[in-house]
Formats: sequence, C-alpha cells, structure tokens
Amino acid sequence: MKGLKALRVLGIVLAAAGAAGLAAGMLAGSAMIVALGVRVLSGITTASVIALGAGAAAVIGGTAPAVVNRLKSRSDTKLLESKKEAEQKSFSEYAKDSLNPEKTRARLEQLKENNPHLTNLVNICLRQMDRIDTYQERHRTLLDANEAIYLEDTIEVIDESERRMCRSFRNIINCCILIEHTDSGTEELDSEIINAALAENEEELASVSTLLKYSVAYINNYNRNGVKDRSELDAWLKIMKASMGGSNEKA
Repeated sequence: MKGLKALRVLGIVLAAAGAAGLAAGMLAGSAMIVALGVRVLSGITTASVIALGAGAAAVIGGTAPAVVNRLKSRSDTKLLESKKEAEQKSFSEYAKDSLNPEKTRARLEQLKENNPHLTNLVNICLRQMDRIDTYQERHRTLLDANEAIYLEDTIEVIDESERRMCRSFRNIINCCILIEHTDSGTEELDSEIINAALAENEEELASVSTLLKYSVAYINNYNRNGVKDRSELDAWLKIMKASMGGSNEKA
C-alpha cells in the first residue's frame, strides 16, 4: 500500500511538472522563443508531454489496484452476505421439517462445509442415506416390474424407516452444532449419542433389507404358484411396525 501511495505522489508531481511545462510553452512570448530557440523550446514541450503522460500513468497505476481491491471487497462482502442468507434459509427449512430426507441431507452437507473436521462423520451419515435411497429404489422397481399393487402397504413402512433414520440424524446434527462454526475437532462431540444413532440406523437398514427379501420371495411364489399366503411377509411387517411403536413423528 505504501508503494502504491508513493507511485501516486510521483505521478502527481510528474503530471504537474509536465502540465506546467506545456503551459509555459503555450504562453511563451516571442522574446522567450528568440532567447531559448525553437529547438530548445520544442525539446521542453516534448519533455513536458512525456512527463505528463508518465505522471498520468503513475497516478492510474497507483490508484487502479486500490479501486479494484475496494470493488472486490464489496463483491466479497455481498457474496458472504448472500451465502449467509442462503445458509440461514436452509437451516430454517430444516428446522421446520427435520424428518425430511432432502432437507436432512442438505443440513448435513452444511455442517461439513462449516467445519471440515465433521467431514468423516457426515460422510458416514450420507452413506446411510444413500443406502436407504437404494433400498427404496429397488423396492419400487420390484413392485413396478411385477405390477405388485398388492404390496403397496410396504411402501409406507419403508418410508417410515427413512423418517426414523432422519430422527437419528437429527440427534447427530444437534451434537455437531456445538462445533459447527469453529475450528474444533470432533473430540468435543458426544460419541455415545452419535454411535447410538448410527447403530439405530444400521438396524433400520437391516430391517428394510430383510423386508425386501421377503417381498421378493412372496412375489416369486405368487408369480410361480399363484399362492397368496403372505404370512411371513406380514409377520415381518408386524415386527417392523411394532419397533416403530407410537414414536412415529409426522414429518
């Protein structure tokens, strides 16, 4: 910054000297022309033009970076404000609907962005979300491929399992809030709560995986033999629903 200031001062001095030389040349009387000679006066004029040009260039060179930095600073400030507004909006949307899978995923990504130390933990959560998404996709494909409208009641059970997983993620997210906007590592987090939440989700994923196996077995038996006995499937659905109990929370 000091160097730029010095460059601006030098530019002003050169420009002033050049302007003064040009003014003197323009106002020079015949006596001065005779005294100095046309060649000398022309040299002074040329030197004045050069000094004026160099001075102007120096002033611009010393001023432009400051202007650019000022504009960049304003732009960065606006971007930061815009980012904060978007982040607050995302947080508010999640807070109003914390069992929504898409908003849960966005909130987890937000945690990772705000504190890179949470990356490993968030990635574990995201992998669990990816797995339930895969199970849901396979389940829908299975039903669509076999026109198995008779198994539509299983869809809500799997969707409820996903919401239950989001409830566990909410506990993890609550723990992570303590270090979200800091440079702290994960040592401050309650590992007992986090591990319990992840374990509950693994159980949920295992239950859904088993439900898919029962669904495949039933559909194959139905297609092959026309047997409509779904006692094994219903028994497993009953177990899953019982585990959900009365703790279901509306998304």
